[in-house]
Amino acid sequence: MFSLLSIVVFIMAVFLMNKMFIGFRPGSKKVNTDVSRFRAHAEKWKDALVPWTHEEITLFSWNEINKVKKRGFGRTFEAVIESIYHEPMLYYYYKEYPSSRKNAIIFAQSHQYEFVFRIRKKGVQVFINEEFTGTIGDDGSFYHEGERQLLGKVDRYDATRKTVTIGDQVAGSITLPLLDSSVNQRVYDMDIKLDDQQKPLFMALTVFYVISELTKE
Repeated sequence: MFSLLSIVVFIMAVFLMNKMFIGFRPGSKKVNTDVSRFRAHAEKWKDALVPWTHEEITLFSWNEINKVKKRGFGRTFEAVIESIYHEPMLYYYYKEYPSSRKNAIIFAQSHQYEFVFRIRKKGVQVFINEEFTGTIGDDGSFYHEGERQLLGKVDRYDATRKTVTIGDQVAGSITLPLLDSSVNQRVYDMDIKLDDQQKPLFMALTVFYVISELTKE
């Protein structure tokens, strides 16, 4: 009788824990604490990261170093993305919160820009250098919520090459990596030289897409 009761209690406890974690919704305090922690991790890389000049943007690659993956109540990834010449260009930390819906955060640090992507079912809120910039929708559109102004877009419908538009101008494209390639592949083909307003928007939009690809399983 005691053994049967113990089993029932154990099953109920597991069920309740599962419900609790699946329904977990981190508040802003928890998210801000996590961002502060990721920022501290990025500090050791910040001075070593290569500035994203026009020439360096074209050298950004799909190659990662120091990648750490963890599983638990939600997955986490941490890595540095290199140039084709093995120079560190971008640090990122991806964290999933246990939930029945999309619920995650990406912190990314380049030499000049800090990006935070708050991923939820209704879209991805984008913060550049701690300022809210806009939202990325499921169709790859990056827009300013208040004015519904289109800031940019990644065309996600081509299987191997994704055209990137900033405003109403084609800025370049993302070329997806080939499987089992021995070559350190470039991420971008650039069509224009980005100005100071276009560059952070292009980086935010495409960095989110690149990290999303690298953290797929």
